[in-house]
Amino acid sequence: MLRIQSSSSLLPWILAGAACLAQAPAHAAELPRSADLTYQVRWGLVSLEAEQHWRLDGDRYTLSTELKLPLGFANRRYVSQGRVGPLGLEPSSYEDYEVGDPKPRSVAKVDRASHVVNYGRTAVPLHEKPLTEGLQDINALAYQLIWMGDKVAGKTLPVTNGRNVVPHQFTKLPDGSASYEGKAYPTLRLVSTSPEGGFEVGLAQGLGWMPLKIVRVQDGKTLTFTATQVRYTP
Repeated sequence: MLRIQSSSSLLPWILAGAACLAQAPAHAAELPRSADLTYQVRWGLVSLEAEQHWRLDGDRYTLSTELKLPLGFANRRYVSQGRVGPLGLEPSSYEDYEVGDPKPRSVAKVDRASHVVNYGRTAVPLHEKPLTEGLQDINALAYQLIWMGDKVAGKTLPVTNGRNVVPHQFTKLPDGSASYEGKAYPTLRLVSTSPEGGFEVGLAQGLGWMPLKIVRVQDGKTLTFTATQVRYTP
């Protein structure tokens, strides 16, 4: 005989399922398995080029951004590594290099077992701070914002640039558009303020949420990255 459970006996299971759903981390978009972008960069009065390469292998990610400086100056490379967890990017290291020098200029190393982050210029002893949940690095921040989308609005994320760790308070700007290969793509615009300067990104919904525009402050100057070539694998 088929026996049907009463609604009262099903209620604990329904409530348990609802609790699991409530705890499940929601995110706006999946991160790409790979992405290769070329940017035109305005750095003060100087026009530069940058290349960015993102790789996601299982739950481990790497991101390398190389800023190509004029003749007579060594290119700068920023390398981020970590894993993708329930809340998005969980950095393990950030390094700022002058290309050709094997030793980074500044670093941020995350020790999750000890729950600390060591950071600073490598020419002097590193600083140590307790690890704050949600820590990001400035190089990979745009990819964390792909993950979070407009859910980041109203939140504060601790962000390191290798020389410090500062809070970034995020808001959502009115949706905009960015031009790529003669086509205008609607963009989700997210912006932050921080004690060391803000950060802005324009994520293109019709192009895998790729960051077609990034604005960030570095060494007291504003860098504006505008994508000129985008290749990605979802």
